[in-house]
Amino acid sequence: MNKTIKIAIYSGTIPSTTFIENLIVGLAMKKVEVYLFGKMKEQANYNNAKNIKVYAIPANSFFRLCKTFFRSFILLIKFPNRFFIVLKEISKFKSIYSKWNWWTRYVSAALHLPDIFHVQWAKDLQYWVFLKDRFNCKIVLSLLGSHINYSPITNKNLASTYKLLFPKVDAFHAVSKAISLEAQKYGADPAKIKLIHSPIQGTSFEMFNTHKKEIVQPVKILSIGRHHWVKGYNYAITAMGLLKAKHLDFQYTIIAQGKVPENLLFQVNQMELQKEVLFLKGINQNELFKKMQNYDVLLLPSLNEGIANVVLEAMALGLLVISTDCGGMSEVVKDQETGWLVPVRDPNAIADAIMEVSMTSGVELQSITQKAHNVIKTGFNAEDSIQEFLELYDFVLSN
Repeated sequence: MNKTIKIAIYSGTIPSTTFIENLIVGLAMKKVEVYLFGKMKEQANYNNAKNIKVYAIPANSFFRLCKTFFRSFILLIKFPNRFFIVLKEISKFKSIYSKWNWWTRYVSAALHLPDIFHVQWAKDLQYWVFLKDRFNCKIVLSLLGSHINYSPITNKNLASTYKLLFPKVDAFHAVSKAISLEAQKYGADPAKIKLIHSPIQGTSFEMFNTHKKEIVQPVKILSIGRHHWVKGYNYAITAMGLLKAKHLDFQYTIIAQGKVPENLLFQVNQMELQKEVLFLKGINQNELFKKMQNYDVLLLPSLNEGIANVVLEAMALGLLVISTDCGGMSEVVKDQETGWLVPVRDPNAIADAIMEVSMTSGVELQSITQKAHNVIKTGFNAEDSIQEFLELYDFVLSN
């Protein structure tokens, strides 16, 4: 890349998910100017702050009002044409609240117009494609998880929107081959799709457990991820009931943000698993990495994924993985080579895999975790992934 470029990484909130935060920091370390727009959830700390420009929407209503009026005034004075284009753009929203809500977002983007606007969630594309139409700003779209795998299937209007807008996108970033194929169903040009594995930061590699011991009971099983039906926790809990019936001594922990859904609490009580199943609130990444090392197995019971970041991190750390064969998971989890792969919605298969892991020798377990670690270190190294993103942006600008 011959010149410094300005790239907006947009997810709607600041800070964002682990993958997106890793991308932001990685790009900044490569001397790219990274622009962040969106609502400030909590204070974000970036080590390379001089290359990361945060133009957030304050959470506090009063400060949000003041900041937006100030930005609007500056936009009108410096770029009156942009001001009136944005004014026209918000007229498509029906309610006053929606108009104001999107004005607070649009005014920052128009004031600090980037070379590339990288949309992280496909559902947001419809709100930002006008930057390409009116300002010739390049649009890159990440193909991630539920936004591609099942949302357009359950929402026909969303599917129609994708088919209308995907041809306008300058380039796509896909986290797996499987999700790339899904996106093509909605008009994504395969020539514009680049497979880039999620960047995994070096901290997880440095914490790799080189002394994996044979598993002793109770078997400590861990799942990590938001409380959502697509995560398949109900199937995992059913599997725990089967393990209890087989008299396996185990402890199953689910770490997730937010309130535990009533259906899961009811299921645990109905199956009399109160002592075996534990729900914990989400914690920051460094604490999570340390906590993961206290477990024997990471279980991903999901119904759909791109490639789950938590699995990549577990493999990097040296934690055994049992994953459902959903989305692109089979691209990294090779059954009984780098982990265990089981069918989706199959509690019996989950229980059988856990039983098999519990009876596998320490030598074999060490071999599997080492192979898994090598796969992630080779194919998901942050340095390589960030370089591929830079090549993708270079491709977009040169075309």
